[in-house]
Amino acid sequence: MSGDIGSSRTERLSRVDLFVFSSPVILFQAIELAWRTYLPAFFATTLALPIAAVGMLLLAARLFDGLIDPCIGWASDRFPTRFGLRRPWMALGAPLVGLGALGLFWAVPGTGIATLAAWSLVFHLGYTLIATPHGGWGLELSRDAHERVRVMGAKVWVAMAGMIVTLVLPSLLERGFGLGRAAQVGALGAAIVLLAPITVALVLRRIREPDAPSIARVANPFALFAGMLRTREMRRILMLYGLVGMADAAAAGTFLFFVEQALALPGWGSTLMLVQAVVPLVLLPFWARMSRRFGKRRVLLAGYGWQALVAPLALLLPMGGLAALVLWLIARSLVFGVDYMLLRAMVGDITRREVEQGQRWASSRYALFNVTLRLAMGLGVAAALGALGWAGFAPGEPGQADALLTVRAAYALPPTVAALAACILLFRGGEARAVERRDAALAA
Repeated sequence: MSGDIGSSRTERLSRVDLFVFSSPVILFQAIELAWRTYLPAFFATTLALPIAAVGMLLLAARLFDGLIDPCIGWASDRFPTRFGLRRPWMALGAPLVGLGALGLFWAVPGTGIATLAAWSLVFHLGYTLIATPHGGWGLELSRDAHERVRVMGAKVWVAMAGMIVTLVLPSLLERGFGLGRAAQVGALGAAIVLLAPITVALVLRRIREPDAPSIARVANPFALFAGMLRTREMRRILMLYGLVGMADAAAAGTFLFFVEQALALPGWGSTLMLVQAVVPLVLLPFWARMSRRFGKRRVLLAGYGWQALVAPLALLLPMGGLAALVLWLIARSLVFGVDYMLLRAMVGDITRREVEQGQRWASSRYALFNVTLRLAMGLGVAAALGALGWAGFAPGEPGQADALLTVRAAYALPPTVAALAACILLFRGGEARAVERRDAALAA
């Protein structure tokens, strides 16, 4: 029974409950996919906005996230209601996501940057109202460290499955009907408008919140976050989150330009993104088992090491080489999603220890990491698109040999540098190793 989840958090969640609880991640994946990959190309080509201005718009939206995310996280920890700590916020966010999507995904040529910015604020407010309380809720679902990896693994797995489902429609429009970017973006917008109320309703109806313990009250989110940042373990995970966010956003924001212009494979962008989602569906359960056997830190090191080796090979891919690109995407996807799964599980470990001390700050904890991730994503995509604008890259125009080299670099180098930096941070993580051994001993 799903109602048992709140009263007996040590039990193993059923697969149905795991899927239902993780279902909003399909919505989050669709939003991130659109925001990081499709909307930059849509704004720059269909709406004919300067690419540097597009980068600044994406960064501004992430800065807005950075302002509201801590407040929503703190409020959803601080103010219990008769409906729960998390539920009211998620219910409020669903219609705002749909409203913002209508303004962004069906924008027409001539729409100004100020109008897009206003719709972006509505869209991101709704997104945060759902994502932050849901993230805090997930950190509280189990007392067991390995079960927390399973919960976070399920969320990442569902995200990959959602990415496939989300990409099927644009891919069909691209390859089957030859329709362009505007139709693909409109289809994504329709999916988001439908997913927001459906996935939120599923969670609110089936999954019960854990009973709220007597908790320490903190006057404001800034005092709360200041306390969270005092531990080295927290700061290290935040730095890893930042590296992941900047690298992923830079690569995602330039992916369509990389495939369709730098590699001269027009009409293949959406279809090739499916490759990056299929591989993790098979391998994420394997990596979860490996983390149980070898520890989260060692598996993260393996994943970042592999990324550092494979990512720069994108600079060597031949123009028009579809088979080579597919093989490279498969190789790169072998560790795709492992970092998100294990870093979030590490946050869950910290949250579990706080709950045992009478501190229910899960949404605030999630908000802190979410702010770091989203700001890093905003910086990553703004820097990447800014570099393309500086190099004189013009989307859709032929030639531009020098600018296309910049496109390759903007896609391949950020993940390479981030992976190397992450390996250095993990090698120096003596305190993290001690904490991991302690959590493993408690779980045993």
